Amino acid sequence: MNNAAALIESWTPTTHAPRPRHLQLVPDLANDVPDDGWVRGLTQSVVEVLGGQRSASTLVSHVSPVVFQALRTPSAGLRLQGGRVLSVRTQQLGTDSIEVAAVVGCPERTRALALRLYRRHERWRCVCVVVL
Repeated sequence: MNNAAALIESWTPTTHAPRPRHLQLVPDLANDVPDDGWVRGLTQSVVEVLGGQRSASTLVSHVSPVVFQALRTPSAGLRLQGGRVLSVRTQQLGTDSIEVAAVVGCPERTRALALRLYRRHERWRCVCVVVL
């Protein structure tokens, strides 16, 4: 047997791990965001605090210290007396942050409300509230 034949006979194919059926380039972020009902409830609670119908202390575990302080003493221009959340949209910014845009119906006019939420230690917390 010549060298080439011996080399061919001694060669055994290596096996590779099976290829995945589909390639996932990024993690599925949709499973990590809070559900729409929770976001809507938090938004309505913020509206009620700004309208004077709810105590800010009910949100202490859901908002940052800065937002909590701002909700405790809202300025007259930020008050949403009798406000009701009409619609809510969320946009994921990254794995640990989302922005919320809400339309709030008030007796005198319709307002917009924006919230930014960050996840820390598996808990979502509102870090910014803007009334437009």
